[in-house]
Amino acid sequence: MRLLLFLFGLLASVPVSARPLVAIVDSGISRTPQLANVLVGEYDMAGKRPLYHPRYDHGTMVATILNREAQGAVDIVSIRIDDAAGCPSDRSPPCQPSSRPIVAAIDKAVSLGVDAINLSLALADDPAITDAVRRASDKGIIVVMAAGNDGRNHPDNTAMARAGFPRAVLVGATDEAGNPWTGSNRPDADDYLYVWRRGVDVPTISATGQRVFGTGTSFAAPIETARRVLAKTHEMAALAGTH
Repeated sequence: MRLLLFLFGLLASVPVSARPLVAIVDSGISRTPQLANVLVGEYDMAGKRPLYHPRYDHGTMVATILNREAQGAVDIVSIRIDDAAGCPSDRSPPCQPSSRPIVAAIDKAVSLGVDAINLSLALADDPAITDAVRRASDKGIIVVMAAGNDGRNHPDNTAMARAGFPRAVLVGATDEAGNPWTGSNRPDADDYLYVWRRGVDVPTISATGQRVFGTGTSFAAPIETARRVLAKTHEMAALAGTH
């Protein structure tokens, strides 16, 4: 039962629901009209900033894609990890130079009992994050990670995918026709899970509610997250004889 979220020292009630819960570890999410009914809370692992007022569009764009793919059937908790100092000019948000907020975000998601964690982040294999992914997967949580946008034949986060196997998966980006995007890091082994989802010119909504398009594995990942969560929900319902 999900009764309470602890938000910046305040208790906020969350309705009891059988709906799946997904944690989006990202730059924070704006409470746009498209997300108002599914965004149930936000935690800030890298500061104490106002709720639902992100500095960057990234998290809202990811959440909007996930919500659309899930047809509004999942609840979302935002776990914000972007650096309060902002991103350097040569980095794309969300950026976070330390692994600590990301580890704390994954562990927070586990403590909330989420069904899945979406990590649309540029993640290099880090022992602490790898261990956090392992802990989440050991609890039965789906962990979906962007494969990265460097156009290489080796994703940087394969150790995390292996640590969370078979519940962790890397996601590469395709265009609308299903052709692999040249910027996507591609799989190089068969001992971790890797899938392709559309990640080129994906329609979504910015933090200010404007229609925009996203390109990158960040925007392919939430499509896979939604599909896996819905599949898990349908499977559990079938086992319970309710579907």
